[in-house]
Amino acid sequence: MRPAAALLALVLFAACAPKEEEAPPTPPAGPTLADFAGTWQNKVVLEGTPDTIPSTTTGTADPASWTMSLEGRPNVPTTVSVVGDSLISQTAEYESILRAGVMVTVRTASVMSGGMLAGNVTATYRTPTGEQVVRGTLTATRTP
Repeated sequence: MRPAAALLALVLFAACAPKEEEAPPTPPAGPTLADFAGTWQNKVVLEGTPDTIPSTTTGTADPASWTMSLEGRPNVPTTVSVVGDSLISQTAEYESILRAGVMVTVRTASVMSGGMLAGNVTATYRTPTGEQVVRGTLTATRTP
């Protein structure tokens, strides 16, 4: 085989060889619990309630460290996790500040944007006639 023909055969072989597929780019890592750690001043508005309910949530990168506090009340243990881009929290049961003598748990799902949290709230009241679920919204700012 002549050198020019051999070179042409090599070029054609290389051009016809299967191409290695490039791996898709790795998506950016989502937030971790450490990204949400700190003290947050919360404002909750529940459906049917004209007032904003203030509270404070505090925690570290350790999920067992989180608590919610309401003025004049003991801290309420709170279970937290990060799912996708959201901080999910669930309080232990405590006496409602809106309904005397009624126990409530509060679940939130919030995302961080611009250093603030915004999300949804579900309050589940344990009433004498059964559970009552009330939904609302949450906004929170981190305190220094």
